[in-house]
Amino acid sequence: MPEQTELVDLVKTLVERVQTLEDVRELTRLRAELPRRINDGQWERVGELFSRTAQLDYQHLGQASGRTAVQEYFASLPGLIQQDKPESGLLVKQFVHGHEVEVSGDVGTGVSFFEERVVFDDESAMVAGRFTDSYVREDGHWLFARVELDLYWVIPHHEGLVRKASAEKG
Repeated sequence: MPEQTELVDLVKTLVERVQTLEDVRELTRLRAELPRRINDGQWERVGELFSRTAQLDYQHLGQASGRTAVQEYFASLPGLIQQDKPESGLLVKQFVHGHEVEVSGDVGTGVSFFEERVVFDDESAMVAGRFTDSYVREDGHWLFARVELDLYWVIPHHEGLVRKASAEKG
């Protein structure tokens, strides 16, 4: 009967691999949903993507602990971005790419890179950086357990990347 045992082991392995692939796909959807809500102006709904005990670390832009605090943070973020230009219109579009995910049971980690355009009435800025995420399956759904932002640069569009890079070398 070794053939039957081998078949059972093979099916078990395949089921585990399919589950991992489904988990990775769900985490990729989760990572894409956060900027989608920002791009659609649904700042007040971003907190729904975080676990009850989530941690958010956006460096000098702020930190939050727990889903409610994360929700409040994102709802107030447009005002924080506009603090120097309160009378101007604001448009934020964020594009995430290069998402790499590792899953182990009900927890996972991920790294992704982003580019963002922040546009006011009369000027715009180029923003780029990296997100380092931790995920948790909570009540059967994948959510962010922790998101850390590593900001690479925020450059006014009229300055461009070449001038900024030249100034840093000199």
